[in-house]
Amino acid sequence: MNELYEKHKYRKFSEIEEVEKNIVLKSQVKNFINKYKRILLIVILIILILTVITFQSTPKTLLLVICMYILMLFSIIYFNTYTIICKNNKMTIKMNMQEIQIEYCNLKNVYIENKKSRIFFKKINNYSLIILYKAPNGNISTIQLPLMFLNKNDLNRFLKNFIVKTKKSNNVIKAQKYQLKRLLIKIALFIIIWLIIIITLII
Repeated sequence: MNELYEKHKYRKFSEIEEVEKNIVLKSQVKNFINKYKRILLIVILIILILTVITFQSTPKTLLLVICMYILMLFSIIYFNTYTIICKNNKMTIKMNMQEIQIEYCNLKNVYIENKKSRIFFKKINNYSLIILYKAPNGNISTIQLPLMFLNKNDLNRFLKNFIVKTKKSNNVIKAQKYQLKRLLIKIALFIIIWLIIIITLII
């Protein structure tokens, strides 16, 4: 996804000017399987073999572990699949048994975001699809969607369908600063709560 991110990163501070045509974007597990089918097969076989070897003496535990794997798999699929339908001057997002409708007049921006993280000393790129829109209360809200099960070509066509203004949008910049501020407040509250818990346990 890095190539696609670099290609469209200019969109982050722009504002949507026009939606060209009706389009549908589907996040489906089959896209992921088609791309990584050989690696997936090898990984699944290794996990199953190691699990059976480890728990073969306790069939009940083995069955429980396999059920946990299946539950984890369904959870990953559930939280990473969705459908975005752009039709009749509105965007409809269907995900997690809910439906969100956004009129084009309230749609501010659609772009790919990259949040870097680390696993030990290795940098990891976490890409997501960001949708900025004006909520009924007047605030700019954000929907963040995972890219795991998206086809790269489908996503590219989807982004190109939204024509953005060439100059930076003050509204979008303000909205992104507001979202960052909210995130920092949440992180600060999380740290404070844990500090209180730790101090309480020590005392």
